[in-house]
Amino acid sequence: MMMFPPFSKKKLPTAIAELEALGNGKLTNPARFSDTVHLVEQLTGRIKDLLGRHQYRYSLRQFLAKIHFADLSEVLATTLNTEEVLHCIEAMAPKQSAEVLVSLPRELQRWVLVTLAPQKSSRIIRLMPADDAVDVLQELSSEECRAILGEMPVDADTHTIHQLLIEAPDTAAGIMSTNFFGLPVDTTVGDAMDRIRQAKENDFIYYIYLVDGEGKLVGVLSLKTLVICMEPKTPLQELAIFDVKQVLESYDQELVASVFRKYYNLLALPVVDLNEKLVGLITLDDVLDVIDEESQEDLYRSSGITLEDMDERHLQSGNPLLAVKARLPWLAITLVGQLVVSSIMSMNQDTIRSETIAFTFLPLLCGLAGNMGTQSDTITVRAIALGLVSEGNVKAKILKELFVALIIGSLFGFVLGTESFWRFHQWKLSLLLAVYCLVAVCSSAVLGLLIPYFIKQKLKWDPAGVGGPFITTTMDLSIYTSYLLLLGLLGKSLH
Repeated sequence: MMMFPPFSKKKLPTAIAELEALGNGKLTNPARFSDTVHLVEQLTGRIKDLLGRHQYRYSLRQFLAKIHFADLSEVLATTLNTEEVLHCIEAMAPKQSAEVLVSLPRELQRWVLVTLAPQKSSRIIRLMPADDAVDVLQELSSEECRAILGEMPVDADTHTIHQLLIEAPDTAAGIMSTNFFGLPVDTTVGDAMDRIRQAKENDFIYYIYLVDGEGKLVGVLSLKTLVICMEPKTPLQELAIFDVKQVLESYDQELVASVFRKYYNLLALPVVDLNEKLVGLITLDDVLDVIDEESQEDLYRSSGITLEDMDERHLQSGNPLLAVKARLPWLAITLVGQLVVSSIMSMNQDTIRSETIAFTFLPLLCGLAGNMGTQSDTITVRAIALGLVSEGNVKAKILKELFVALIIGSLFGFVLGTESFWRFHQWKLSLLLAVYCLVAVCSSAVLGLLIPYFIKQKLKWDPAGVGGPFITTTMDLSIYTSYLLLLGLLGKSLH
């Protein structure tokens, strides 16, 4: 990543001059630079200065061409307004525009592509890798997408984009690239090296995949293996590995990510169809995007926040109404649940007045049970994502979770019972609290496992974000109801 040296704002012109004197060279010594925020400020200041000049486009293009696309993307996404972003995209060479646009937030991507002339947008899209181009186009409406695709010439590249657009976006086919390097199985080392020299710039050639006459994937070898072979006439099949790790094009992207986790030394995985024909390639950077996206969604969903219509940046600093839409649904469900709890309390006013001491422990019991259920839900959702929970081992998982809950519930029950007896000297109440704490914690833990499992296995939904709020509300309702009912039945016998 290119960075500027840590100079003060007073020396900005000197530092910029130093950068411009480097020509097309890139600054590559990270040891000289430490403050990323300072870097963004310097870039922003220089870009705004150039935009303020008359006939700025040529000088701005020359300056932007020297900046690494990752640094430039951060500046465009965080410190410039939309008009300034548009001017920068228009000033860049199309190839740099394509690199930068891929890294911008989804809403900003969409705004830029829709605002630019369709011919300009199509030229930028065409220079992206096919899988990235499809990701960007899928953010557009069907009319906007057709307007851009209509400006593209009909060739192999646009055909690939059209094919990928048909695929489901959250599957292996939806995230794969078609720029793989496949050779016939009888190719020799010398012929393979000649083919590599003719490869396109965006072809992924860290692995060479061998296919038979029908296009079926039969073997793979690394570029390193090929390069160190000293005999040009050696057939590739003598160097290849025939136990090829692969995924079907219909695999869900989360399953693809789990395959990468298992075979973590791989840089890419081939994608095959049902006939075992090689159709694409999923690279590690695509999977990192998937893992980041899924982790981000799961993190927010666990708190009852839905990001379906926005990305994380818009939740943090975007339209407040979109943030309200993302956060409102589960809060509304919680409100309804707590209104029911309030109704239960109002129907048991006599019990609350007569058993005030016992009632004061009710929020504590609900808090312990709710947190235990949320922890169990989080662990289970993560285990489901990693493929560690199935029909064959769900009983063992329940028993393990119950055993953990028994230990925790017994410990907390003992502490709660001891503390209540020390304060109030009512041994029956202390015993009730200890036993009830144990039962509530165990019930909540089992519920925290069964709910996400049922949602995933039976309803085929993503369990992330559903279990936590649901478990908390359910446990509050059940604990308030059963605890107040017990207090009403036992009454004065507790004293």
